[in-house]
Amino acid sequence: MTLFLSIILWAVMLPVLPIMYFMQKNECKPKKNIVAGVTLPYEAQRDEEVLALLARYGRELKRMCWVMLAAVIPGLFFRSVGLFMIYYMAWIIAPCAAFAVPYIRCNKALRRLKEARGWRRAEDAPQVVSDLTAAAEEMRWLSPWWFLPAFLIGLVPLAFEREVWWAWTICAALVPAFYLCYRHLYRNRAEVVDADSQRTMALTRIRRYNWGKVWLVTAWATGLFNVLLWLTLDHVWLCMGVCLLYGAVTVAEAVGIEFRVRRLQEKLTADSGQGFYVDEDDLWIWGMLYYNPNDARLRVNARVGVGTTANLARRPAQVIMALVLALLLACPLIGVWIMGMERAPVELAVTESALEGSHYGGTWSVALDDIAEVCILEECPRLRRISGSGLDNALTGQYNADGWGRVTCCIDPRTGPWLLVRQRDGRLFLFGSSEAGAAEAVAARLG
Repeated sequence: MTLFLSIILWAVMLPVLPIMYFMQKNECKPKKNIVAGVTLPYEAQRDEEVLALLARYGRELKRMCWVMLAAVIPGLFFRSVGLFMIYYMAWIIAPCAAFAVPYIRCNKALRRLKEARGWRRAEDAPQVVSDLTAAAEEMRWLSPWWFLPAFLIGLVPLAFEREVWWAWTICAALVPAFYLCYRHLYRNRAEVVDADSQRTMALTRIRRYNWGKVWLVTAWATGLFNVLLWLTLDHVWLCMGVCLLYGAVTVAEAVGIEFRVRRLQEKLTADSGQGFYVDEDDLWIWGMLYYNPNDARLRVNARVGVGTTANLARRPAQVIMALVLALLLACPLIGVWIMGMERAPVELAVTESALEGSHYGGTWSVALDDIAEVCILEECPRLRRISGSGLDNALTGQYNADGWGRVTCCIDPRTGPWLLVRQRDGRLFLFGSSEAGAAEAVAARLG
């Protein structure tokens, strides 16, 4: 693992840290009478004790941010790709917990203060409040025709590049998936804050409009990304630049819309909470997790912003949440798998019907009857990866080789010589082995 590559990978993920920090910091600003997940009346939102708790929360967030930033430094110096990935994945997960701790502390402190100061009326009971006037307003969905061109654009590479057809198919299939998310994850419920129906309708329109905008922009960005990735596939740095650009555009668009919606919610509800106001705090664990056994819905709109969340009182939501957490916590195991790849040798063998190269459970083969030509290369050509592994001890998958073009590789680049095999259909394969002399022995056997 080179220092240069390590710096690039950390540079890709570091923007996540300030995004998470400012998202959490934004919870200090009252929106829909909610501050750090606690519903407060108008006068309480400017109370000195409340402001002091929010100031403490801000300081704790800042400390967590600096700790996570300092944790990057040791991550720059791992030589093993596997060890680096274990640390890298653990670091990606860590901010979720690191920023959640001060938020939960602040939420609990505000709820205790709310109870002690009488801001929670004793007669209040957990309930979902509806505004029938606002709910009656018709939801105008974006037509699927807005998503169709993005899907068709994403399919273009399939007409020209069949080698990694599965990658183009998966990426293009994300576009209709985004449309399904747009239609079926949104909960068509009015954004009730108080008795003002006009305010409710304005908040509801804002969320509906921006919900559609998020998915539509992401769909078009994904379709165009698929084409740009295909056009730059043979140029590793351009290809990497396209991936970074796609990530930057989609994240910036989603985060920008989220903050825009929050600002509008803050502005529209700045004078709310002086009379009747909606208080659903008892339905939200720590102000973050929705739990309402009396609500049959699996998903509900998030309290602020534009997103949605699961109703953890429903068994399917609990199962999905458990699976997501399990997958998230299992991410560092990717590094363990890579460590196994780093230790595994590349092997080369001739069977009764094929020439086979293998590494860590993966096998690449050419039928003996399909071999048109075999060359022994004393020097390994310069290889630029398209897809597959790129470890110090194993290069497998699709590569561009200087002087030869596209080749399918299964080699240990440290141990030569190597076999260049041409199939009758013109496709090229580059085989090697971690065992010295194995390539010559195989070449002799092939004649």
